[in-house]
Amino acid sequence: MAYDIQEQDGFFEVRVSGETVPQEILGAVMELRRRDPKKQRGDLWQFSEASQLTFIDFQGMVEAIHHLCTPGMAGGRSAFVSDDEFLRAQAELYRAEASVLPFEFRVFASRDEAVRWLKGGPRSVV
Repeated sequence: MAYDIQEQDGFFEVRVSGETVPQEILGAVMELRRRDPKKQRGDLWQFSEASQLTFIDFQGMVEAIHHLCTPGMAGGRSAFVSDDEFLRAQAELYRAEASVLPFEFRVFASRDEAVRWLKGGPRSVV
């Protein structure tokens, strides 16, 4: 798996390509935390069709991400974007697991829709 993180206007965009390994996703999450320790900005994740999300890994990933969350986080949102229906369905399963995290996570079919959501509306606070 390869990932690239670009800073956009008000959020980070993470592009993931190739086979997906949970440790590499956590590496991207840790890089985001390094750049934005209080998660004041949202992040938009785009996965290529070659990426795979394994349901069995979701709980461990959520637990690891939860340990990176700190009191006082601003609660910036996270969006998942894919035009592949199967990947979106897998992301919705992850979304159910991620409901314990102190920030909102949603799944989108289009980048434009995800960006509108990331930039608007009230945010959760820990």
